[in-house]
Amino acid sequence: MHSASFDYVVVGGGTAGLVVAARLVEDPNIRVCVLEAGEDVSKELSFMTPGMAFGNLGQPKVDWGALTTPQPHANGRSIYSPRGRGLGGSSTINFMALGRGHETEYNVFESLGSPGWNFKEFLKYFRKSETFAPTEEEISRQQIDFNEATHGNSGPLHRTAPRWITDLQKPVIEGLQTLGVNYNRDGSSGDNTGMWISGHSIDTNGARCSSATAYYEPNKSKPNLVVITGAQATRILFNDELDTNGKIVASGVEYHKDGQLQRVSAKKEVILSAGAFRTPQLLELSGIGQKSILEAQKIPVKVDLPGVGINLRKLSVLCDLTITDSIQSQKSKGGKLSTFFSALFSFLPKNHFMSPNYMIPQDMRTNLNPEIEAIQKQWIAANEIPFLEIALFPGYIPAVVQQPQPGKSYCTIFIALSHAFSSGSVHIASSDPLTAPAVDYSVLDNPVDVDILVNAIEFARKLVATQSLSGVMQEVCPGPAMTDKAELEKFVRGNISTVFHPIGTAAMLPKSKGGVVDASLKVYGTANLRVVDASVMPIHISAHIQATVYAIAEKGADIIKHERK
Repeated sequence: MHSASFDYVVVGGGTAGLVVAARLVEDPNIRVCVLEAGEDVSKELSFMTPGMAFGNLGQPKVDWGALTTPQPHANGRSIYSPRGRGLGGSSTINFMALGRGHETEYNVFESLGSPGWNFKEFLKYFRKSETFAPTEEEISRQQIDFNEATHGNSGPLHRTAPRWITDLQKPVIEGLQTLGVNYNRDGSSGDNTGMWISGHSIDTNGARCSSATAYYEPNKSKPNLVVITGAQATRILFNDELDTNGKIVASGVEYHKDGQLQRVSAKKEVILSAGAFRTPQLLELSGIGQKSILEAQKIPVKVDLPGVGINLRKLSVLCDLTITDSIQSQKSKGGKLSTFFSALFSFLPKNHFMSPNYMIPQDMRTNLNPEIEAIQKQWIAANEIPFLEIALFPGYIPAVVQQPQPGKSYCTIFIALSHAFSSGSVHIASSDPLTAPAVDYSVLDNPVDVDILVNAIEFARKLVATQSLSGVMQEVCPGPAMTDKAELEKFVRGNISTVFHPIGTAAMLPKSKGGVVDASLKVYGTANLRVVDASVMPIHISAHIQATVYAIAEKGADIIKHERK
């Protein structure tokens, strides 16, 4: 492939990269090459079967298996952070939820300095990406309202309502209602507060629908699309001369395959879709990033861009209240293996689980972008944007401090922080491109995140104590005897993990605010290098990000096609 030349080279055949590639090759005159470090496993049974999703994590052939640097505020532990490796990326190994955030969260993308990135625009691309056509029986059984104006009917990605319902769902709904949580029959139209049933990226036959099956499979026979698997990008190549505006010009990508370095050329653009960990790594390896970091690794500086690799955010950090239950979950429509879990989510603003009088300490200092920190402080005070996710999982989610006992039936009340005040980083640890980057979440480096999680555990205990649940559930972890706040804080630090969904390391912000890409997703200081993946999200949303990443990729593809005209 040394002499191969394409119009576009897409680095990363994951959730976003395959969307961009598929949309670009709609024009038969445009040639696109996709470089993917992993292989195509999308048709293997364990990845097609939703109910087997947990078993896919940690498998080296499909999971980069990232470990953070030791986290000083989490007992010095390194936290496992799975990232998809292979065609489809994380959409091939994730838990398939297709939630959407709050309208206000998407509008902040625009108010932070990116015109054209708002909820109305996201809604357009949510609809373009999906096909959702629930039956009347599904609408009734799952208690959902189907709004045709907010869902697509002809997109590549199949969205379906859960086929299997745990018998615990009804008493949990009743318990949450007892605690004042409203049932939201439509959590996809801009207001995701309350509890609601999420759709999944599962097709009507009960198989996982990923970007590999939805976008690549229908297009893989096109002669103008070339996908090279087992090809790990090592750096972006640039012309020796700047363009007329003084910007560097990407000319191709160097990659490692079968023990050799090879090159592929791009006549128009290089598009990075390697995700929130690998995209900043590639930028830095290519000479784009904070000058001091590049010089420390003896990498020539092409663009001094301090925003690369900072602003690492994750959907949340998590600890779980694990309980035994006396209800055997048997209610089925299509079988348990056709659905990962029944997807009852609750997204709660502060006053649902904390005192209305709770105040953020005046002297608190964080690593957050100051403007984003101010927005989050405003959100938590206004009590409108969800800061806590509560979800029911009918099984045992592995905990750091305790393991399940044979013969017992478990469920987990999944507790997650949507808008952490911690902000981390991803930077190169070596100039060797095959060395994993250093991922630092800076988890729990401030008192507010700890306070939220301690209050969340107490809220989950109130839920278990409601009339509908007290007779069928018994707390196991952390255990009902642990009531002292200091002990709960210790439990949080010892058991904290991640709910995945990293974003922000190539943020779409003005350069003066720490941005890496502009509103057209083009990297500052470059003429033809873009980033199209979750790393461009400047702020997190109160949702699992899969649907949002598909929308970003769809819009990104449209931007690229529009600029080509």
